[in-house]
Amino acid sequence: MTEQVGPSVPSQSILQRFVFPGVFVFTATVSRKVISASTIWISAIGALLLFANSVVGVTKPQKKRAASGQETPPELLPAGAPFATDDPEPPTTGGWEINVPFILERTPGTTDMDAPLFDLNYGLPGIQLKLAVPVKIAQEDSSGTVAGIGDTLIGVKWRFFNSKKSQLELAISPQLLVPSGDHARGLGEGGTAFTLPLAAQKTWDKWTLYGNVGFWWRTGAETRNYFYASAVLEREISKRLTLGVELFGNPPTEPGGGSDVGFNVGGSWKLRKHVNVLFTAGRDIVGDKTVLAYIGLQFLTK
Repeated sequence: MTEQVGPSVPSQSILQRFVFPGVFVFTATVSRKVISASTIWISAIGALLLFANSVVGVTKPQKKRAASGQETPPELLPAGAPFATDDPEPPTTGGWEINVPFILERTPGTTDMDAPLFDLNYGLPGIQLKLAVPVKIAQEDSSGTVAGIGDTLIGVKWRFFNSKKSQLELAISPQLLVPSGDHARGLGEGGTAFTLPLAAQKTWDKWTLYGNVGFWWRTGAETRNYFYASAVLEREISKRLTLGVELFGNPPTEPGGGSDVGFNVGGSWKLRKHVNVLFTAGRDIVGDKTVLAYIGLQFLTK
């Protein structure tokens, strides 16, 4: 049995890998009132698919014999992305987990997008270091579109319990939101925020259940502190496909607001050993009737 392993990518594919997606990001950033939110979202999907096509191979692969004589099966996607619920499992020690998604939130009269979000995670023994920086696009139906850098999220995850026998994991993940986005233009919260969630995960057979309980402390104007909770149930459908459903909720996040309860359905598709397509879609059941969508690529170095 042989395994398909691609060679180094020739220079002709550089346009497909970096220039075309880069042109999209640049255009979305500078075209604040020219491009509608729907056009930007469609273009984002096109740029992502073009990038994915270049990743999975633009040249004829070469064959390399596996040492064991059997094809190496794809690794399962670590829990967490693309769902809002985080999992207790850090990346492989010394390895990177890089998520580059396009995220849309649509409420009546308003569209908010991360186009894209650069979510960088590095693994240490039992520890995960996190840095997430979004390119934000915000559109008010009555006032047009603005774009720029959003608020930056910095975090550390510590998995303090990991039982191989019971397949139970526990972690805490303090995270700091730095107000790097322009609040006056609707690109940031306008103040520092901090969250301290507890994450738990239980695995059995082809099923994985994980959830969060946490609290946000916020300093921005017209915001309030709040508890939140969420949970995801995932199942390995095949060696390449994992699907899951997520339920989440929180009390009001601003004065005069209401509680929110929503769901997501999505999963991951393995393109190559270290490249995954991530996707979810969902909406609020209770609250502002927010529609949610997420599509992106995940790159693993180990």
